[in-house]
Amino acid sequence: MFKKIIHNCTLAVFLCLWLQGSFFLLPDKILAREGEEYAVKAAFVLNFAKVTLWPETVFADSPATIDVGLVGDDELLAMAFKSIDGKQVGDRVLRVRFITTAGDCRGCEILFVANVIDRTTLLRLLTAVKDRPVLIIGETPGFARIGGIINFISKNGRLHFEINPQEAERHGLKISSRILQLASIVESN
Repeated sequence: MFKKIIHNCTLAVFLCLWLQGSFFLLPDKILAREGEEYAVKAAFVLNFAKVTLWPETVFADSPATIDVGLVGDDELLAMAFKSIDGKQVGDRVLRVRFITTAGDCRGCEILFVANVIDRTTLLRLLTAVKDRPVLIIGETPGFARIGGIINFISKNGRLHFEINPQEAERHGLKISSRILQLASIVESN
């Protein structure tokens, strides 16, 4: 048990250093193209999965997978997230799929909401996973203030993220404190 804790701490430190370098050292040109931006976001989603703890009861029905639901009909989104489909996260494997209705997202542990959806659909999705242990990640201004947990934002042409720790707690999730230190912290409206 102690060995596993040390391993997880080492992994968290390495991940934080990698994330910090990714956020602050990426050239502006990399983020200029939407396809590459989604590829970076997909990599971050993979890493967010590695530093998030879900209640063990979440994996009672499917202990081998972490389901990632994608909301947004975009070929670039699909191609970018295909790169993390099947990746290992601890003892589990990421399984990426598109979500077409709010009801479909109930089986997901992670929900990525692209900024192409309208506000009504967004609110329906947030209601569908309200108080459920789902890591909700988006890319819409104000997303983390209206029920999302992590939101990608652009500052001076560079990709950053904000986290709403209150929402994470409400959903029963624990996000590494080291990741919280790298994020802009926001509160719900």
